[in-house]
Amino acid sequence: MKMKRPSDRMLNILTGLIGVLSFALGVAWLVRSWIVDLEVPYFAIPLVFALPVILAVTFRNFWNDE
Repeated sequence: MKMKRPSDRMLNILTGLIGVLSFALGVAWLVRSWIVDLEVPYFAIPLVFALPVILAVTFRNFWNDE
């Protein structure tokens, strides 16, 4: 069963929301781990910046017709 593709405007809004929300969650996790564990997981800083882009592109490509 094929799902109907949302409008371009709705896809742009949802893609932006997914990117911003995942970035906010990543930053919140970094701040929490800094406060609770008293150390910053430096390996995760690049991941916090890269993961929102990966999630947004994956979501956007889900609706690709080709």
